[in-house]
Amino acid sequence: MPKVFVVGPDYSIRNMFLRAGWTISTSIDETVNLIQFTGGEDVDPSYYKETKHPKTYSNPRRDAAEAAIFHEWKAKIAMAGICRGGQFLNVMNGGSMWQDVNNHAIGGTHEAFDRVSELPVQVTSTHHQMMIPASHGKVLLTAELATRRETADTIVEGLDTDTEAVLYLDTNCLCFQPHPEYVNINHECQVLYFKYLDRFLL
Repeated sequence: MPKVFVVGPDYSIRNMFLRAGWTISTSIDETVNLIQFTGGEDVDPSYYKETKHPKTYSNPRRDAAEAAIFHEWKAKIAMAGICRGGQFLNVMNGGSMWQDVNNHAIGGTHEAFDRVSELPVQVTSTHHQMMIPASHGKVLLTAELATRRETADTIVEGLDTDTEAVLYLDTNCLCFQPHPEYVNINHECQVLYFKYLDRFLL
């Protein structure tokens, strides 16, 4: 039975793992199989050397605390992030962010493309930022929703591929922007999340 340490008091994510048969750990040690980072505030752009966009809201204290966990345990214990957690791990692995995009902070689900199975999948989308993977990241899941992306001084019109999930093999990190904890255990978004964990991290 795998064991997960959930960073922060996210009960939805804890319950998702419990329903899937995992054990929740109250501390991080060598018996933990996964450190799970959760949703919340935007990652401060200073971590990827950009100025803050007017719509970016960050929590420097949280960033610093989670960065300390990442640096202490990277490449020792597998790590995964959901929404902000995925964006955080992307940045910690050298990626950056589109600080404001449209069409992603929506209710319900939207179609994405699983590059592993080469099949479409319905996933949730409640974020206003988008990951830009580092060159060594392996993109696993994409969508084509954003029609406008911005940084503090740049607006990009038009459409290219949105990165929804990326894997960093050298640090054993999975970055996943959708919210699998928002759907039931049989929903394809949650099934896909655990499939990625089993195939790439565990």
